[in-house]
Amino acid sequence: MMRDRVPDDPAFDAAWTLFCTLHDAPSPERAEELIRWLGVDPGNIGALNDVLTLWALTGAALIKPVLEQACHEEGRLQ
Repeated sequence: MMRDRVPDDPAFDAAWTLFCTLHDAPSPERAEELIRWLGVDPGNIGALNDVLTLWALTGAALIKPVLEQACHEEGRLQ
């Protein structure tokens, strides 16, 4: 769980870097690098899970005001 990790967790930092690199410039090589890293230590899976949770929550927080404004202006979301 994210609250169990300290801010300077090297596994979280590595997961963040690998995920962002793959997200920004997807390639089979980058995907394989992430997969290899996940297999090195079972804790790496938890770190990636934390990264993906943070990514999803951040996206939800950014999009929520836009959705609320659209609903307000249009009376419904299309």
